[in-house]
Amino acid sequence: MDAQEALARRLERAKKLQEQREKEMVEKQKQQEIAAAAAATGGSVLNVAALLASGTQVTPQIAMAAQMAALQAKALAETGIAVPSYYNPAAVNPMKFAEQEKKRKMLWQGKKEGDKSQSAEIWEKLNFGNKDQNVKFRKLMGIKSEDEAGCSSVDEESYKTLKQQEEVFRNLDAQYEMARSQTHTQRGMGLGFTSSMRGMDTV
Repeated sequence: MDAQEALARRLERAKKLQEQREKEMVEKQKQQEIAAAAAATGGSVLNVAALLASGTQVTPQIAMAAQMAALQAKALAETGIAVPSYYNPAAVNPMKFAEQEKKRKMLWQGKKEGDKSQSAEIWEKLNFGNKDQNVKFRKLMGIKSEDEAGCSSVDEESYKTLKQQEEVFRNLDAQYEMARSQTHTQRGMGLGFTSSMRGMDTV
């Protein structure tokens, strides 16, 4: 009888272990179904409180997946740009990804015809006083509206700007000539070289 009792006890233990394993398998299947449902809906928010209320054990991985899904849903709602599925949701910030995509679109978007900055207009109206120099400058700068810049009507503001530029160029030329004459005619001056020192070398 002892052998039969031992065998009965072993069978009971085996049944209990099998029941526990089945419960664990059922819980894992529930978790996988929840994760699959979240992935299938494309970032729907998992309600962790509802999972806790239903008695399902919430692991840190499920909580992290719920948080990432919430961030992706928020980014999609605010920007309209979804993070591709091939990115790891834990490694990519959906808001920064959306900003980056917007910048890419703006960078590669073609410019409109009427879009000219204020500095571009100033460069086009720049006048060197010589038509050949103006044409050469426009070619070097890549300005294609050569005829428009040469024939455009000059208003008061642009006329003042042109006069100021001419004055600046004249001042720069004068300063350059003065500096050049000083460097060529007063060579050896400064840093202790004076006429009295030169006289001492001959003695």
